Amino acid sequence: MTRLIALGLAVSAVALTAGASAKDLTIEALHDEAGLSGPSLRGVNFSPDGKMITMLRGREDDARTLDLWAYDVETGESRVLVRSDDLVPADVELSEEEKNRRERQRIYDSGIVSYQWDDDGKRILFPLGGDVFLYDLAEGAAIRVTDTPDDFETDPKVSPDGNFVSYVRNDEVFVYELASGRERQVTKGAGGTIRNGVSEFVAQEELGRNTGYWWSGDDEMIVFAQIDESPVDIVERLDFTPEGSKTISQRYPFAGTDNVKIKLGITTPKGKKPKWIDLGENEDIYVATVRWHEGSPYVFRLSRDQKSLDVLKADPKTGKTELVFSETSDTWVNLRASTFRSLDDGGFLWLSERDGFNHIYRYDADGKNPVQLTKGEWPVTGLTCLDEEDGEVYFSGWRETAAERHIYRTTLAGGEIEQVTTEPGWHSASFGEGCEAYIHRFSSQNQPPQAAVMGADGTRRYWLLENALDDSHPYTPYLDSHLQWEFGQIEAEDGQMMDYQILKPATATAAHPAPAMQLVYGGPGVQRVRNVWGNAYAQLLADKGYVVFMLDNRGAFNRGKAFEDVIYHKMGQPEVVDQAAGTAWLTSQPFVDGSRIGVQGWSYGGYMTLMMLGQRPDLYKAGASGAPVSDWRTYDTAYTERYMGDPREVAEAYDASSVITYAEGIKDDALLLIHGMADDNVIFQNAIDVMAALQQQDTDFKLMTYPGEKHGFRDKENKIHRDRTTLDFLDARLTPGE
Repeated sequence: MTRLIALGLAVSAVALTAGASAKDLTIEALHDEAGLSGPSLRGVNFSPDGKMITMLRGREDDARTLDLWAYDVETGESRVLVRSDDLVPADVELSEEEKNRRERQRIYDSGIVSYQWDDDGKRILFPLGGDVFLYDLAEGAAIRVTDTPDDFETDPKVSPDGNFVSYVRNDEVFVYELASGRERQVTKGAGGTIRNGVSEFVAQEELGRNTGYWWSGDDEMIVFAQIDESPVDIVERLDFTPEGSKTISQRYPFAGTDNVKIKLGITTPKGKKPKWIDLGENEDIYVATVRWHEGSPYVFRLSRDQKSLDVLKADPKTGKTELVFSETSDTWVNLRASTFRSLDDGGFLWLSERDGFNHIYRYDADGKNPVQLTKGEWPVTGLTCLDEEDGEVYFSGWRETAAERHIYRTTLAGGEIEQVTTEPGWHSASFGEGCEAYIHRFSSQNQPPQAAVMGADGTRRYWLLENALDDSHPYTPYLDSHLQWEFGQIEAEDGQMMDYQILKPATATAAHPAPAMQLVYGGPGVQRVRNVWGNAYAQLLADKGYVVFMLDNRGAFNRGKAFEDVIYHKMGQPEVVDQAAGTAWLTSQPFVDGSRIGVQGWSYGGYMTLMMLGQRPDLYKAGASGAPVSDWRTYDTAYTERYMGDPREVAEAYDASSVITYAEGIKDDALLLIHGMADDNVIFQNAIDVMAALQQQDTDFKLMTYPGEKHGFRDKENKIHRDRTTLDFLDARLTPGE
């Protein structure tokens, strides 16, 4: 069963191509420093007083180098506040810790990559070149807070009351008192395997926690994490770089092995001896995050099997804890669903998937009597603003189709839901004080990313970045070949509906069926089928004559918990069944040559490419697999055990989900395997295991490795080489245009 989704696209293909010159995309254009999507804005926020909007903006000649800009709400004027290379040379070398932090956060830009306002709206904090800077608006200049050539400060923050700047140096938390200019070390005891104030590998990579310390709202106390990495296995891996190879000793917690030991201490800016928070008798846990609420730290304790998330209230004087409430699941609790927001009356809002879809619940001051504010077979994806004076809450999500995201409003008492944004596409909002206005980010398949200031009713006040597809836009030369995605649904074997999108070039006809490329991810926590701008690579494939197809199989994000839970203890199995169902539908289209279908993916998509080639060699003639997991035993604890359980308890499930189990199905000359040789996420051993299995069975395959590259490639020339190698491989086997 298939079903088309009408997205009501506001811009027609005819309008898009008006005045555009005929020009096909190239690999070089995809990776041009200026960026095909036009000017980029990151980190767009209102100042605390609402008079200014600040943002990180890429340069016209280099979209990846970011500077700090400001937009004056009254005058409408924009200006550069800080140009990064005025303070620090552009070629400053990052520390290994900072490189790893950025890799975990998928930050591939340079310059000023983050910033924070103080609560008074007088100063802006940002890290740059290993030091910490404060921009003083009154002085119109940046002040260097730290100047430590031999050390690197990470995770800087302005304290909530604005009295201090804090940061981590050499695995200890430091505070800098702004009034006196005095620096003080507030944690002690780091050394060897003991680290203070930092988040461990799996917390950064899999739990979305990139900090290891938390200020109280009155600047009086700091909760900090102390981790002991000694239980974690050391992996000796070789980083191969153009400058040579070096041995890296990395503590990597493979599934089924020990994690770090973690403690939480409460100290003060003066470095008072910490009170240790009681996290319970079981030490084999994760700390998901900490939130201060009503003068107490609330600790979010996640069980090792991730089936239970406990919210603990800690006494800041004694460290004793009491259970506020728990979220439980027969499979796993999604941390992304567990959002906490304090209310003035002492209660709080909480997002939960307890009824099958993520929705908003209101708790009283005792953490009891939850009232569900939203309900339905659709998810809330985030809380965007609270207006307690008018009793309203704004949130993002979808109600009609998962291919779009919109902004909605309802009351804190629970009531009718009003859709604030209407244009088909992907919307997000960052509200100012009182929810009276918001910074609106929008894109669709026909509109590059825009940013505007909107009133709470959804009317536009002014543009921050219109990004119109006019004659000066970098994508304009390629508009003549720009194709419209068609969206639809295919029924899975259990009756759930799966979303797809497809690009059909004009050369693909019943008289001349075209080869097709199935671009796949397939893993949990990710959604590929969306009405958003981007995926120029897919447009390039279409320019070359390929039909391009993407399907969000069961297990993908944003369709409800039952849709995700299908993969529990079964990764790489129902997803392949679903992708094969998509391929069957694709093959049934008269404009597709079913004998020339290829598959391509990266990371989980690389894993899926191998599984699809191995399990269904009858469907796929060629596949390009990038940075794949080969066996989930060689991936980390937090991600893997969430979906697969502990391999010491369910070894047979791991065997059934291993690429090696299906390697015999991969045909000669059907595979291109790609991997970065310095990958510290999906470590290079995964590629080695695939190579060894294929060589043992005498299967011919192509291999391309990249010295110095991690999981996400950074070097422009390497990206170009990777894509050219991939396209040459696919073209030679699928021959588009014939």
